[in-house]
Formats: sequence, structure tokens, C-alpha cells
Amino acid sequence: MYVCLCNPFTDKDVQKALEAPEIRNTPAQIYKACAGTGPNCGSCLCTVKSMIVDHQSALGVQKIIEELPVLSESETIAAE
Repeated sequence: MYVCLCNPFTDKDVQKALEAPEIRNTPAQIYKACAGTGPNCGSCLCTVKSMIVDHQSALGVQKIIEELPVLSESETIAAE
């Protein structure tokens, strides 16, 4: 879907920018990475910010999952 119509870019462009380690995850930086310029009317910045929050939340969940200890089968049975 299109996120911005003034300087057209899509949600896929935002996701790609969010995954780039060299880009800071601020609405202005993500916008510039996607459009090559600054915002025009700015009405899309709420959507960009929401996508950043969703991305950061997903990263947080992934980090928690990665840090959870993996129980062996015997530990799982003992816990039951």
C-alpha cells in the first residue's frame, strides 16, 4: 500500500528502510530513505511512526524469544 502520495513510496519501502542498519529509525530518517527528500504535507508521518513502533515491538519479541532457554525433553516432562 502507498504510505505517501506526495513523494510516492509504499509500506514495503518503509520495511526495507527499517531493516537497513545504517538508517536511524526516526520518522524523518525513514521518510528520507524512502522518498529521497523530506516530507511535504506530513500527513503520512503518523503511519511511518506507527510502522516504526510495530517494527521495534516485533524486534523486542524476537529478542525475548531468542534469549529464552531451550528446555530439554526431560526438563519439559519434569515441569509437567
